[in-house]
Order: sequence, then C-alpha cells, then structure tokens
Amino acid sequence: MSLRSRLALLFFSGLAAAALDATEIVWPTTMERPAERAPADFLQPTVSGRTESALFGMVREDGRRFHEGIDIRPVRTNADGEPLDLVLAAMDGQVAYLNTDVNGPYGRYVVLFHAAAELPVYSLYAHLAKVEPSLRPGKPLRRGTPIGLMGRTSAGASPITKDRAHLHFEVGLILSTGFNLWYARQPDNRGSPNHHGLYNGQNLIGLDPLPLLRQSRVDLLAAVRSQPTALTVGLRTKGTPDFVKRYPALVRGEAAGAAGWYVEFSWQGMPVRWTALAADSPQLPAARWRLLEIDPRQRERLIQRKMLGEKGGAGELLQQNVEILLSTTR
Repeated sequence: MSLRSRLALLFFSGLAAAALDATEIVWPTTMERPAERAPADFLQPTVSGRTESALFGMVREDGRRFHEGIDIRPVRTNADGEPLDLVLAAMDGQVAYLNTDVNGPYGRYVVLFHAAAELPVYSLYAHLAKVEPSLRPGKPLRRGTPIGLMGRTSAGASPITKDRAHLHFEVGLILSTGFNLWYARQPDNRGSPNHHGLYNGQNLIGLDPLPLLRQSRVDLLAAVRSQPTALTVGLRTKGTPDFVKRYPALVRGEAAGAAGWYVEFSWQGMPVRWTALAADSPQLPAARWRLLEIDPRQRERLIQRKMLGEKGGAGELLQQNVEILLSTTR
C-alpha cells in the first residue's frame, strides 16, 4: 500500500472513530428530520412572517432582539387547529427541570441534561401544551422518547395564536450554580421570585441548534469550541468559578492556584474558552474583571446583542453574564 493510501486510510478511520464517539441526536418532534428541506418547510416564523425570525440569533424586531433557539412548526393539527405533534428528547439524558405552570415566556417547558455527551449540555423544549405526566427530575430518557405535546403556552407580552403554535428548542450551557445568589442580589428582582431556579433563561446560554439537528451524530464539544471568539475578558478570582468545574474540557491550564482567567466569549455571550492566569500575568485585571479585546468584524453584532455598549465598553449582557459566572467566587 502506498503512503498516500495509508494516509487516506488513517484519515477516514479517524473520521469513523470520531463519528462513533459522537452523540446521537434526533429531530425533537414527530416530524421526520428535514435534512434536505428549506427552513421555510419546518420553521414557524413570528407574526412578521419572515422565516429568519424562527432561527437562532438577532432575528427579531429588525435585529434588535435575540432568539436563543429555533422554532419548529407542527405537521399535524386537530379539527380545532391545535398541534398533534409529539415533542421528543433530542439526545440521551435525564430530566433536569419541569415547569408545568404557564408563568413565563417559555410557558410549559422541559429541560434535559446530557451528561454523557462530549460536553455536558442542556436541551430545552418550550411552549408545550402538555408535559408527559411520567416525567420526574432525574429520570433517564432515551433519545426519541416523548416528553410532551407541542403547543403555544406562554405568559409573554404577546400570546401565541394557534396558527403560530410551535416548539421552541435550544441547546446550550449553564453559566453558574451560583445563579440564585446573583439573582437575589439584584435590586430589580426584589419582589419578583425566581420561579425556575438554575433553569431561569438568564442562566442559560445557547448556541445555534439547527446545524446540530441536521446531523444524526454530533460532537458537542467540537460544536462549542468551533464558535469564533468575539471578545475576551480578564477575571480576577479568589476561588475556582463553577463554570470551570462544570466544563473542564473548555479550560486550558491548571485551575488550582490560578489567580484569574482569560475568558473568550462568542458573540452571543457563551464563554467558550478559559485560560488560567498566573498572578503576574499582564491579562490579570487589577479589579474584579475587565474587557480586554474585541474582534472588530463582530462589533456591530456585539452591540446589537448588548455584549458591547454603543461607545465600545462592556454592554449590559456581558456585565450580567460575567457577574453570574463570578457568583461562586466571592
């Protein structure tokens, strides 16, 4: 066998091994996976009618409002026009949280945790008409298991009409187990209880789930790592942030003894890479944290997302996410 043939064999063997190690993922409704279809065939837009409004990103209100996941339309309805599509667990995992009350913009929703994936992620299924009654926190689930019925429940400002019923689906990371402490310290939250604990949307940060769903196997660690760095922040910490303990695969260097962290954020606010800093590092801030670098190519989108302010300083979302990340290090 020639050297070229041996290299080719090694390359394709490596791809096969990577595929075998990847997480199996299924479409999260009883619609067949629409791998070859246009987005308009399986997405449910807002009242604007624009297909892109159902996608992930700054797709709402002319680019002023962020959408954390994708909205999937039903394929079957009853005589009253209400959906008949079941909502399914997208990956093997366990039930992390159930909200059976309609007390927020997500309405009735379920959060699953996927601890065995290359990176332990959550998946979220919102606006459910019904939640499968056998579900309990901690219950293991196989991918494809029904977890509810597609619907349109929401306590948001604008009701979801039956012609726009859908599944809101997202995949992402949890910022901190210290979220409840952070929430309670915010003056604006006095008199406003945190109904959802760690699974409050402010503590969840998603990535675009559509490229994941177009595959039957996905490497979730590679998907998170592949997001380009949009800005970086230096942190000074007394203890190890919960995020570092939860996601060690995103960490470079030794957490023990680190005086702080150089953190790379994606444009939507996900901390995708953490590098431990020594006490003499020039990237270590004198105060608790500071903004270090910005990718100028992503500046406009960072401002839209409120990761940056109009004048280039830290935006309110960046400030919020950093304070949540630091909530366990005081």
